Amino acid sequence: MMYHFIAYSLLDNRRHHEDIMKILTVKMFGRTDDLSDFVEIKLSDIKYIDLWSPTEHSSKVPAYHTSNGSYLALSTIKDISQAYAKYGFESFDKSTVINKKKIKSLIPINNGTKVVFTDDTYVNVRKKFFR
Repeated sequence: MMYHFIAYSLLDNRRHHEDIMKILTVKMFGRTDDLSDFVEIKLSDIKYIDLWSPTEHSSKVPAYHTSNGSYLALSTIKDISQAYAKYGFESFDKSTVINKKKIKSLIPINNGTKVVFTDDTYVNVRKKFFR
């Protein structure tokens, strides 16, 4: 009897996580180039996931299909920086989006800036913050 209770508890716990697990996505169709293009979807709302390519020569990205529409994984720096801006992220150059809340210091270097994080790791970006 005890084993059945543990199994049900684990299953209930997994269902609970599916209901709260969300993915930040961008609309596959009908984009308006504003913040309404970005949609959080619940994992439990996804019917299926496949790979989709917006053009013949572009990389394929995960597409999440729900009863309310189809959405794409964020795959461009522009989309990522726009979608995560409200969480404190900012595009620091063409290939790097940084969580500003995690920055410890900005150090000028020859070809840009060394961004040092609170855990003392760093990334070099091309953007110069000092003149």
